[in-house]
Amino acid sequence: MFNAYYNAKLLLTGEYLVLNGATALAVPLKFGQRLQVIENNSGVISWHSIASDGSVWFSGKYAFSDFSIIESSNAAIAVHPQKLMLVAKKLNPSFCSNSYGCSVISTLNYPLLWGLGSSSTLIAAVAGWAGIDPFTLHFSVSKGSGYDIACAINNGPLLYSVHENEPTIQPVRFSPTFTDKIYFVYQGSKKDSAEGINQYRSRNSVPDTATIEKANLLTAQMLNASSLTDFEACMVEHEQLISNLIGVPTIKQRIFNDLPGEVKSLGAWGGDFCMLTWNDDPKLISSYLKSKGLETWFNLNDIVL
Repeated sequence: MFNAYYNAKLLLTGEYLVLNGATALAVPLKFGQRLQVIENNSGVISWHSIASDGSVWFSGKYAFSDFSIIESSNAAIAVHPQKLMLVAKKLNPSFCSNSYGCSVISTLNYPLLWGLGSSSTLIAAVAGWAGIDPFTLHFSVSKGSGYDIACAINNGPLLYSVHENEPTIQPVRFSPTFTDKIYFVYQGSKKDSAEGINQYRSRNSVPDTATIEKANLLTAQMLNASSLTDFEACMVEHEQLISNLIGVPTIKQRIFNDLPGEVKSLGAWGGDFCMLTWNDDPKLISSYLKSKGLETWFNLNDIVL
């Protein structure tokens, strides 16, 4: 009935400020989520979420009539697919109307805790299953900017901005000559994106035009940097811009004060992945990161589509 794959993502620039209309640089990854829907005559929607190691991390059954939860392995998690299906039905009343039962299998090819977009890829997947616009579904259930939806359905780096829930997506070439020196490092704790967005939106102040324009300039400069030195200068300036905006010390101050390179937070600060450059012997990065208690990292070339 339905079988499609959607890309995970990383936001390289414009974190937080993309919510205020800034243009952000985002990259779809070689990781992602597949959704398969197989028709049967069971009379229910049987849902199984499969982890990268093949284990079932969530299972549930939903009624066709109203998507009510019949049973589940986790009541809190069960609400998310239910909400997506309910909204999808409102947006497309014919969704599931001619079915007599189905098995839904969502499969991640990376660890769930990495926080690379398991929620956004599921939104895009349910939208595909329901035959509706993924951004419409996203903005109906989330306060996020939607850049992750853009990554889910595009197969290359892109510039993303959104105004009044109308996204603008510009595919770009992002392939610096120094990509061998750019790494993405998992910090070991998944950050709740929705929580980070809510905290940011609850602030009393809105970024001024100058801050947005500065972020846009840094995005353009980072995208077009011709040397590692220029790229690193943009990283430092962008990191300080967001640090000043949200009142949180930079990640270099907190963790990487002795890094032979530069480092920039990605997405909601405090978890998931960061981006760093390495100007020392490549053979030494493993021991350096392990000395910080960090075990998972990738070179840009290994994970960016």
